[in-house]
Amino acid sequence: MTDPAHSPSEPRLGGGWRRALLAVVVLFLGGSGLVYEYCLSTLATHLLGNSIEQFSLIIALMLFAMGIAGMAQRFVSHPARVAEAFVLTETLLGLVGGASAVLLYLAFAWLSHFTAALYGLALLIGFGIGLEIPLLLRINARWRSDLKDNVGDVFALDYIGALAGAVVWAFVLLPWFSLDKISLFLGLANLAVAGATLVAFWQQIERRLLVIGVLAASVAGLAGLTLAAPGLVTDARQRLYADPIRHHVSSAFQDIVVTGAGQRFSLYLNGHLQFDSEDEYIYHELLVHPALMALGRPPRRVLVLGGGDGLAVREVLRWPSVERVLLVDLDPAVTALAREYEPLVRLTEGALLDARVSTAAPQGVSAGPTVPVEKAGESLRDTLLGLREHVADVQLLHLDADLFVRHIPGEWDAVICDFPDPSSPDLAKLFSLEFYQQLRRRLAPGGVVAVQSGSPYTTRRAYWAVADTLQAAGFQTTALHAHVPNFGEWGWHLARLEAQPAPAGEPPVPTRFLDGPTLAAAQVFPRPLARPADGAVVTTRLDPRIMYLYTRGEPLSGPHWFPGSTRPHR
Repeated sequence: MTDPAHSPSEPRLGGGWRRALLAVVVLFLGGSGLVYEYCLSTLATHLLGNSIEQFSLIIALMLFAMGIAGMAQRFVSHPARVAEAFVLTETLLGLVGGASAVLLYLAFAWLSHFTAALYGLALLIGFGIGLEIPLLLRINARWRSDLKDNVGDVFALDYIGALAGAVVWAFVLLPWFSLDKISLFLGLANLAVAGATLVAFWQQIERRLLVIGVLAASVAGLAGLTLAAPGLVTDARQRLYADPIRHHVSSAFQDIVVTGAGQRFSLYLNGHLQFDSEDEYIYHELLVHPALMALGRPPRRVLVLGGGDGLAVREVLRWPSVERVLLVDLDPAVTALAREYEPLVRLTEGALLDARVSTAAPQGVSAGPTVPVEKAGESLRDTLLGLREHVADVQLLHLDADLFVRHIPGEWDAVICDFPDPSSPDLAKLFSLEFYQQLRRRLAPGGVVAVQSGSPYTTRRAYWAVADTLQAAGFQTTALHAHVPNFGEWGWHLARLEAQPAPAGEPPVPTRFLDGPTLAAAQVFPRPLARPADGAVVTTRLDPRIMYLYTRGEPLSGPHWFPGSTRPHR
């Protein structure tokens, strides 16, 4: 039986080092292909949102292209060209895959048809990945002519490499490197694999000058892009924001950007506005003070879930009775910004600052630092002597809020839920029936919950789904809304187990926006904002309906030539 991988007159290759190299190459390709898929899908999610849609489409398109590549490899019919085709495939895959994140970010900033570039690159990279395994099978047939042994060797190593790639992606690459650096480094590694394969199969490659020229040009191009990428990405990022970028950092969870000029500044997470210093006090006063007023007693222990910027904590600390605040936020980069970025420190009035004392939380979860918040003494004598008065202990916990509510014991007079809008499954679970049921166990008797709930205008059905889900969890609710200039019409919900929360009267602490009449008006919903008449919507982990309602928005009711929907802001 003739070996399909070489001509009858061609001697089989000897040398165990070639087989060992080939095994390492297969392991690398199994991991790198998976990382390319994750990198493209994650970048698309950061830029476009809706992680389910992006991961589904991109991975499906790449798998489709891999299938097409499996058929296309048959056109490499000459046995002497198999190794050459593999080296060229690796070279071009390294060039395109390595440049993909930077090119897509530039396309997002400069092109109106970004999705065409995104899905086109997904198909192209998937096609390159799809060529690798069939060509490797044909190369490996030189040593493993039995089909079952050949397929077993290559696919076993490929799948082991995929597992290794997933682990490295989750625990090394994503936490420590930005997506553009990940793709560039991976592309350079692909080119190194192409070079090693070229050396190993030098005698079996006929058009050596062509292969060397393509490889050299690709290395030079990707190396040049690696050097130019920081400047290109900075220019593209600035194009996405109307105001000058003043601060930028990428964390394992999100892209953090501060823009603004003069005293005014804005914080964006993955391109979504979180607050503008000009009007954030409206949002945070409505989030915090009605809940503490509805408590009916002086609040002493307050839990803030989300809100790593420290602005909700600032409002909580205005209540002199508060003894302890626990802030639970997933991203330490955001809380570090609140402690170290001077404009934000001033805006939060130092809510997360001063001396830090390490503490340990139950069940082996590190609770992070406890921060004693102090203020200058109010008397002339205390001021002259530099004496300071202890206000409260603010404790930071960098943990997913869902894990905290399920696993960390404790009871709180008030829980402030300052989460981003439910635009992804990871966020939608924080608005779910199961989450609110667990939250019941963290409330002291008579305790109150406040929930950031989105816009009752642009995402009206999603807004009222929060109330429906809280009620299904056994809470009685009160809805609030107000106009925040940079967000538009915005809303919150108060929830309580024993009785409906009923905040009224003047806030007992200093405020800039909220007063008695404003609080009363915030509880009145005109018809365009009122609860829809199409029935209750309860969102769960298995059926995150709030995510679909949020991403869809509310349909516009204008003339038929103006289709579309309103857009969420946060």
